[in-house]
Amino acid sequence: MEKKLFNPRKFFKIVLTIIGIAALILLCTGWYLNRHWNTLLRQELPGYVADLSDSLYTLHFREARLDVFSGSVTIDSLDMEMDTVKYQQLLNKRQAPEATYRIAIARLELKYFKPWRYFIQKELHAGFLKVSGARIMMEQDARTRDTSQPQTAYQHISSKMKSILIGKLILDSTDFKYRFTRKDSSRVMHQFHHLRVRVNDFLIDSLSLDDPTRFLYARNYEIGMKDYSGRTADSLYWLHVRGINYNAAQSDLHIDQFEVAPRYDKVAFQQKTGVQTDRFEVVLNNIRVGALHPRLLLQEQQIWAQHVNIQSGKINIYRNRMLPLPPGNKLGQFPQQQLARLSLPLYIDTLTGNNIDIRYTELNPESQQTGLVQFGHIHGTLRNITNIDTMVAKNNHLVADVDAIFMQSGKLKARFDFLLHDPSGRFSVSGQLNNMNGKDLNVATQPLAKVEIRSCDLQELKFHIKGDEYKAAAKVQLLYQHLKIAILKQDREHRGFQRKGLVSLVANTLVIKASNPLEGEQVRVANVTYTRDIRKSFFNLVWKTLFTGVKEIAGAGKL
Repeated sequence: MEKKLFNPRKFFKIVLTIIGIAALILLCTGWYLNRHWNTLLRQELPGYVADLSDSLYTLHFREARLDVFSGSVTIDSLDMEMDTVKYQQLLNKRQAPEATYRIAIARLELKYFKPWRYFIQKELHAGFLKVSGARIMMEQDARTRDTSQPQTAYQHISSKMKSILIGKLILDSTDFKYRFTRKDSSRVMHQFHHLRVRVNDFLIDSLSLDDPTRFLYARNYEIGMKDYSGRTADSLYWLHVRGINYNAAQSDLHIDQFEVAPRYDKVAFQQKTGVQTDRFEVVLNNIRVGALHPRLLLQEQQIWAQHVNIQSGKINIYRNRMLPLPPGNKLGQFPQQQLARLSLPLYIDTLTGNNIDIRYTELNPESQQTGLVQFGHIHGTLRNITNIDTMVAKNNHLVADVDAIFMQSGKLKARFDFLLHDPSGRFSVSGQLNNMNGKDLNVATQPLAKVEIRSCDLQELKFHIKGDEYKAAAKVQLLYQHLKIAILKQDREHRGFQRKGLVSLVANTLVIKASNPLEGEQVRVANVTYTRDIRKSFFNLVWKTLFTGVKEIAGAGKL
């Protein structure tokens, strides 16, 4: 009997035929399922919303498409509206929810969707959900009383589905409007535009609510907002807030940069104000607000945070003293008094600032030149920043600890202690300044006081000041060596300074004390008082009180 030889070509032809038939069956099955499941999907979506909301909401959409082969679902022009008649019926039964919604979505795209699990096993599982062009209106009414048995999200869906799992949910360019009605019928309104929302690993099933690693059924919510810009109420400044992101799991708010920018240059700014006022330029970088309470912020318009950290920043302040002082006075404008007047209740346990530079520039009317005072590499910690009565009752001291480099060489440490809710604005300031070259002060003393410090080795300055909004008293101790000054005069065109030789010689020989302590003498300590010019600021009072003590120790108290 003749053996039949194996024919590879015939074998592969049979295999390819089988594969082709199988592929055709799969394609036909896929085509059938695609049509069948598309029809089911369009029918079931409105029913789900009606059933889950007890017919309170209705869902409309222009088109819904399921692609079985790619595992994707696309829904265009989706709109969810509340049935006001049904809502009124629920109100009458005291079964209406406290929060209601109106949602409109331009496009919803579900990817890596497993349709067989949805239609057969009743499990909605997908890797990615993108919501574009969403407009969400949420109204919450604290007056509404719902006496029905509260249900979890899983209890709401359990009759229709076993679980919902979305690997990543993204809402792009979302507008969110929130209106809260308090029990006294007063209302609070918030609007946010161009929000970006990222939700990771969203799961609703019988166990997810009790999972300690989840926050509202998800591993995390991250909310970002498009950069905000706006004018201040007086229209003198631009406010810019850049890179806003909120992490719900950690209750942290992060801002890349906060900037206050004048809308006008120095000359135009002066023309706008017409009086002496500080012109600010502020840039603060990498601001982190920790343990923020969003519910209190949105519903009660209160800011509660455990800590705020500012990574770096620059503050430039300019004042033109050639202009007249503004009318009135500055009583009631100390830092703690302005905090008490804020209409927004505020509590921040700890605020820290790192690597912040402050430059104060002043144009002197007599010399017509600008003097500069600067503090560099400031590190500060403020504790108990609050204007809330219950928190002030527990602790009525706002304390700020600051260290900085003063005028490029002096090492400064200071503590400010403000008494909160004190009508007279009582405060205290203590600190010390070490190892400074006195000549570094010339950028301030020459244009502002027409005095040149030719030499001075400042070893240590200690001070303790107590005061209120009318006066201050201080104990000042200044240790220094080799103090020598020059009294200056200016040419007629205010372009330069010249030393007054004879006057300077008399000052150094008969008035100024070259060191403290002088050889064979005790250390001189000044106990001084200073009456505030109520047209000027808190920091002016602190500076003038301290300078009065320094002049007395140096022998220039009457100059």
